[in-house]
Amino acid sequence: MVRYQYHLSYDFTSFNVKKTEVLRPIIPVELQYKNNDPIEFTMLVDSGADISLISQDVGASLGIDTRRDPDDMIQGVSGDTSTLTEKITIRFGMGHKYQYKKEIPVQITKIRGYPFIPALGRDPLFKEFDIHFRMGLPVKERKFVMSKL
Repeated sequence: MVRYQYHLSYDFTSFNVKKTEVLRPIIPVELQYKNNDPIEFTMLVDSGADISLISQDVGASLGIDTRRDPDDMIQGVSGDTSTLTEKITIRFGMGHKYQYKKEIPVQITKIRGYPFIPALGRDPLFKEFDIHFRMGLPVKERKFVMSKL
């Protein structure tokens, strides 16, 4: 039987897409590059993304030199894009009893504003958390829960 260290529970964020309500698992995070000041963002917990992805704008606001030449290429639903690879520190769980903080790899697009919402990919998040998307419950009970292994 799996014993969890702690659980973090969040409400889904509702978006209207072509007159249809779409619920997305978005969490508040702090991102920090090296010893720069941390910055608060929201990130999509993206079970379809292998890696975490932020835009050139977010990378620059963290103090990363996004003008340098790309060192990687990624493929996604919307096609290919050139990226930079960096490590940043992520912290989430603020306002909960427990907080998670870790240095993670991140890809930075060379496109301003893409992705619109930074994506928190499976690596390493899904290796350390069981994540349950409870969308089939009554509206007031719909949550996503991240349980620390």
